[in-house]
Amino acid sequence: MTTRGTSRVYGSRNPADFDNTFIAYAIPWIDVIKPDVQERGAHLLVATVPRISARSLDPTLKNYMWRDFTRGVFEAHDQGYDTAVLLDHDGFLTEGAGFNVFIVKGDTVLTPDRGALQGITRLSVLDLCPELGLEPRIAPITFDELMDADEVFTTTTAGGVMPCARVNDRIYGNDRPGPISVKLKELYWQKHKDGWHMTPVNYDDPDHPFRKAA
Repeated sequence: MTTRGTSRVYGSRNPADFDNTFIAYAIPWIDVIKPDVQERGAHLLVATVPRISARSLDPTLKNYMWRDFTRGVFEAHDQGYDTAVLLDHDGFLTEGAGFNVFIVKGDTVLTPDRGALQGITRLSVLDLCPELGLEPRIAPITFDELMDADEVFTTTTAGGVMPCARVNDRIYGNDRPGPISVKLKELYWQKHKDGWHMTPVNYDDPDHPFRKAA
């Protein structure tokens, strides 16, 4: 993570007076959506607060300007939902607080083409879909298309594929994770176990490249 850092000139707001700072840290594994919630299928609220405009901040880049997400999560919790997803100012689906969103319609798996981080797990799911005979698509998704979907799931590094069961008052399937969401979740974690796109780190090996880089 990079920050603007501290100003060399007391009270200055001139960006040129700041020394940029890089921060790297590691924390224990957490699930963005808790495992028991994933088991029953997460309940999402489409927040009334819109996603920040791409003209103000490029949402495809990782950043921590989360005021819109935080307002959405407060709104979701106040109404008894697990978390929130946001639409943009034109009414198209974007993402949630720390996760990408997918909808399933027939054999097609779609994720928004705007207002969202181009996440690693998002890309992994797009790569995995053909293995299950599914067509992956990056496309604009309207609120009506979200509500008319067969299934909804979310993705993030801290959680993998996380099935959803409800959005607003819409209940999908039998109010449980949908079959395609479950298959993608199982395939993702199997690939993860098999070492797909992973570089193991042996912290006991002093000659490991990661140890040398540190």
